[in-house]
Amino acid sequence: MNKRVPLLINGQFVDSKSAQSLPVINPATQGVLADVPFATQDEVEQAIQGAAEAFKTWRNVPVPERARLMLRYQALLKEHHDELAEILAE
Repeated sequence: MNKRVPLLINGQFVDSKSAQSLPVINPATQGVLADVPFATQDEVEQAIQGAAEAFKTWRNVPVPERARLMLRYQALLKEHHDELAEILAE
């Protein structure tokens, strides 16, 4: 049984109610890493509503602060590059 990736909706990981999924293939081994569910219509609507709600506060964040957050994200990706590569290649 492959690991099934949860959906991220409104900042929470939730198991999809969908029976349909797509396998994520490791290109190095051709093995299946996990199954990604196709979100149901209701799950998509929940995600859209959550994003619209989050945007109400995010749009008020000054551009320099947004840029700092994105640069911090970039730094974290670089800092954990090897660890992330190992996780993705499992």
